[in-house]
Amino acid sequence: MKKSSISLILAAAMAAAVSAPAFAGDYLVGFANNSDTYDYCAKFRAYLKDATEAKGIDIMVTDAGGDTNVQNGQIDDFIVQDANVVSAISNDLDGSVPALKAAEDAGIPYISFLTSVKGGDDYPGYIYVGSQNVDAGKAQGEYLVDALPENAKILYFTGEPNDQQYIDRKQGLTDALKARDDIEILDEYNVKNSKDLGMSTAEDCIMSYDHFDAIVCQNDDSALGVVQALKTNDMLGDVLVLGIDGSDPALESIKNGEMAMTAFQDAKAQAEAGADIFAQLRDGTDPKDIEDVYIPFKIVTSDNVDDYLNGGSSTEAETETAQ
Repeated sequence: MKKSSISLILAAAMAAAVSAPAFAGDYLVGFANNSDTYDYCAKFRAYLKDATEAKGIDIMVTDAGGDTNVQNGQIDDFIVQDANVVSAISNDLDGSVPALKAAEDAGIPYISFLTSVKGGDDYPGYIYVGSQNVDAGKAQGEYLVDALPENAKILYFTGEPNDQQYIDRKQGLTDALKARDDIEILDEYNVKNSKDLGMSTAEDCIMSYDHFDAIVCQNDDSALGVVQALKTNDMLGDVLVLGIDGSDPALESIKNGEMAMTAFQDAKAQAEAGADIFAQLRDGTDPKDIEDVYIPFKIVTSDNVDDYLNGGSSTEAETETAQ
């Protein structure tokens, strides 16, 4: 169970010595984005701000630029400014623990979007909102099992190994690939989910390997970098490129016949679920009584990409809560 029966006492107002709140509203949320440079994170940030303000809740939004220490400092600042809730696309499974501890010490809820923080399940004020990342990796693997030729060889481009997303997405992929014993993962590269590193690493691999059939990426940004490298080397038609997130540029790439597939992560539905949780907390719900929320991934290929372009989705988002 993610929640214990320990009661959480929300903090009273901070001592008069701390700086005054930046907002005048009765309820204040802080959100520290992982990095605005990632298309998906920037889109999520915009959706969260709009959905939260639509409920009459003030929200402070910052950008950590991918730096865990910066993000932890931003969350400390939220607490000093009397935020009632802190939240983040937490940057690091271990590195974000100090931010979680700061929230716990202050007696306020910590909402982690899309990524997890170690020890979160031990704090009744911790709530996760996102998607089951193992399902995204599984979807990639199942696609490859159906699409790849006999004795296929693939390369795996990942984010940081000390990230629960990395762990879960890799597990889902490798589990699904067990359906075929002739598919070989030639190597794995940490490209930090970066478009630039995805492109440069793909260029190096083109020089290093005689042949590979697919490059599987743990997000869309790195996949788009791979597409650029393959285009430059006139290899795009020979290599399947897979991503995760369903960012707008990735959907366009699929539409244009470049990327083969992505696992669509519904940023709007995730953000709206987060805003709903903020409203529940504002209205007095004990955070230990609020379950984690999971928005299922959906598979996007050339067959259904038109359903997802321009911010659409083929069906209304389905929400799952932790059991």
